[in-house]
Amino acid sequence: MSDKHESREVIVCATRGGEGSRAAQEKAIRRAQETGGRLIFIYVVDFNVLDHFDGGLKPAVRHELSWLGKTLLSMAKKRAEDENVPVQVVVREGAVGEEIIKFLRDSGAGVLFLGASRSATSTFSGDDAVEQLARAIGEKAGIPVEVVRPAEMGF
Repeated sequence: MSDKHESREVIVCATRGGEGSRAAQEKAIRRAQETGGRLIFIYVVDFNVLDHFDGGLKPAVRHELSWLGKTLLSMAKKRAEDENVPVQVVVREGAVGEEIIKFLRDSGAGVLFLGASRSATSTFSGDDAVEQLARAIGEKAGIPVEVVRPAEMGF
């Protein structure tokens, strides 16, 4: 029988850049500080957007999207480490929602943080894209998904 104190909550924060992602990162870092949970930042590169590019451009755009993801994760990792929070970073490729759900299941995550853009509608409406994504991921992964807005974290 395992002791509850031995297992640490797995806190996952999906990032994509922008103020919403930074706010979600800050909230996830605080949660890890408060609970001693294991923090993981994830970035999903969705190459489906390349379907609209000329064939000759696809390799270059694919490379740039991967580089962007790694760079955003590197900045997020530094933020966590500056707060003395150990963090793991993960890059996945595929459809964003599907890859996040797979990762949440594989990692045994207990919570997911998603950032909303500054222009997203009110938290209470539940009808903007990030709220819909959060609801779908939460239902399919069976864990709480918290949408964090920039204003909530002072951005």
